[in-house]
Amino acid sequence: MKRTIHEDLGLGLLSIGAGCTDVLAFLKLGDLFTSAMTGNTALLAIAIGSGHLLAASRSLCALVGFALGVVVATVISDSRRAQEQDRRGVLRRLLPLELVFLGGCAALWSANAHSLQGVVLYAVIALSALSMGIQAVAARHSNSSGISTIVFTTNLINILISATRALARLPAAAGAPARAGAHLQAFVAYAGGAALAALLVYRWVQAAIWIPVAVVLCAFGFFELAERAASQAAPRGS
Repeated sequence: MKRTIHEDLGLGLLSIGAGCTDVLAFLKLGDLFTSAMTGNTALLAIAIGSGHLLAASRSLCALVGFALGVVVATVISDSRRAQEQDRRGVLRRLLPLELVFLGGCAALWSANAHSLQGVVLYAVIALSALSMGIQAVAARHSNSSGISTIVFTTNLINILISATRALARLPAAAGAPARAGAHLQAFVAYAGGAALAALLVYRWVQAAIWIPVAVVLCAFGFFELAERAASQAAPRGS
């Protein structure tokens, strides 16, 4: 199914949210990522290797939370597909669920922003990572082009492959990645979200904490607009 401008905007906003989340987590939760699990796994290994078990426990919490989010989202999405075979129906269940956990994370963090430690710290890490795990599955259902809103090494590879083929005038291989522009959009959106969070985190941290919630909410709105447009176009195409 061809993506619409609303779905592209939704994917871009999810990428912004992931960028914000990773920078906030790294700078304020103790050198870890709650979206980028490749980097978080490396940080976990470094912490274990250097004997910093407290830091390792935080990275492990993020990894477990993310995995749990993926598991929960997979159960929900597979049962939904079995009933309706409707990818947008999946989004209508996964994105609100992500918002529940992401909103809970932001509320808990905001209420304890000046004394974030102990059980509260691990709860914030787990909720943030769980939300990103759900988003990872939701994004897979929002498009069929392999565009990720959390794994940007893959997007960068696809950008470079597409650009190289275009510059060298090489024919696209069977099963070639989606157009470079779509991957570039997600990559730039993630970088923009990361830059925004870095700009605000030491100046207005209370606002920075709520940015991921705001952008995911807006993304849900754009996906709903895409669903409405598709519903209105269906009778004319039948």
